Parts: sequence; structure tokens; C-alpha cells
Amino acid sequence: MDEPNPFLAIEPDATCPPELREQLISEIDLIRDTMTVIELYVGEFFKAASILADPPVANSGQSF
Repeated sequence: MDEPNPFLAIEPDATCPPELREQLISEIDLIRDTMTVIELYVGEFFKAASILADPPVANSGQSF
């Protein structure tokens, strides 16, 4: 016997106005773009910091 989905009871019956939908989508895009930029710069910062923290070790017979 199938039980009714309890999450359907909390979903509103009303529809979202188109202006509100566009504003929400633009806010989500802004957050996504901001996180992409932060990830880019923070990732490069940690990559550079890890290279500086762990310099390559020179072998005795190898010259640079």
C-alpha cells in the first residue's frame, strides 16, 4: 500500500511571479560566479604557498 508523500503537504499551491523568479535566478548566478572567482584565487594562492613551503630537493650530482 502506497503512503502519501508528506512533502507534498508543505509545497505551496501558488505560483511564483516571473519577476521574482528572474531575481532569484540572478542572485543564484551571482553567488555561483562569486564562488568561482574565490575558488580560482584561493586555489592559486594555496598552490603557490605549497610550492614555496616545499621547495624541490637538489641531488648531489645534479646542477641547476
